[in-house]
Amino acid sequence: MDGRRAAVAENAAWCALVAGGGRWGPRAWTSAVRPPEYYPDAVTLDPAATAADILPFVDGSAGCSVKDSFATLDLPGFSVLFEATWIACGPGVPEPGWRRVVGHADPSVAVLSRGPAEVIAHRGDDVVGLSNFSGPDESWPGAVAAVASAFPGLPVVGYEHGNALRLALDHGARALGPLRVWVR
Repeated sequence: MDGRRAAVAENAAWCALVAGGGRWGPRAWTSAVRPPEYYPDAVTLDPAATAADILPFVDGSAGCSVKDSFATLDLPGFSVLFEATWIACGPGVPEPGWRRVVGHADPSVAVLSRGPAEVIAHRGDDVVGLSNFSGPDESWPGAVAAVASAFPGLPVVGYEHGNALRLALDHGARALGPLRVWVR
C-alpha cells in the first residue's frame, strides 16, 4: 500500500473509532450517525469514490462533512471547508519529557503530552497517524518523535494545512497529496 493510501486508511479507521463504528464500503467509510464535532461523516478510501458512495449512508443535513481524501469529489450542495495535504513525517527529534496521558482504553491510541504540547497517535495497519497536535511550533519535532516511539517501527503520517503544513514541511515531512473537507 502506498503512503497516501496507508494514511487515508489509518485516518478513516481513526474516524470510525471516534464515531463508534460506521459502514465500510469499497470506496468510502461512512457514519449514519453524526460523529463528534470536528470529525467527518464520511472519508473516501478511493479516488474513484462518488457522491453515490457516500450520501445515501450519512445524515446529509446541515453540518454533514465529508473528507475527500483524494480531492476528486463533486458534492452538489456542499462547499469546501478547507483543503489540506497528506504528509509522511520524518523521524522527528526526540525530546525528554513526552509521556502518555493515562486514561485512554483503546490500545491503538496514545495521547501524548509534554508541557503545553499535546498530540494524538493512532496505530493503523501499516502506519501510525499523528493528529490533533497543539502546542508551540518548536514542539513539533518532539511530537513526531513521541508518536513514532509510541508505536515503534511504523511510519508516521497525517495531514495538515496552512501554517501547520508549513511547520511540518519545514521539519522534514513529505507531501503525499491533497485532500479536501466538504461541509453542507
